[in-house]
Amino acid sequence: MLIVIKLNQDEYSYLCKAPFLPDRLRQLFFLTEREENAYMLNITEDQADEIRDLCGEQLQLVGFDEKYDPTPEGEMLENLVDKFYIG
Repeated sequence: MLIVIKLNQDEYSYLCKAPFLPDRLRQLFFLTEREENAYMLNITEDQADEIRDLCGEQLQLVGFDEKYDPTPEGEMLENLVDKFYIG
């Protein structure tokens, strides 16, 4: 069963270039449908879980400054973790 994840331009661009995503997942972003200012990504729950986990790992690596405040990239990753959570 496919689910739809709605991404904004910044999120879409970030994930298209994300070196921490394997090519097989990054290629999914090039199959999205664009609706005005949003990108609609149709993926499986397993793919969403994997992307969420990888974003979470990247968040731990680059998401916080020396005071443990979220960096701009960290804020993006936190939002992506939330978007790819399938409850």
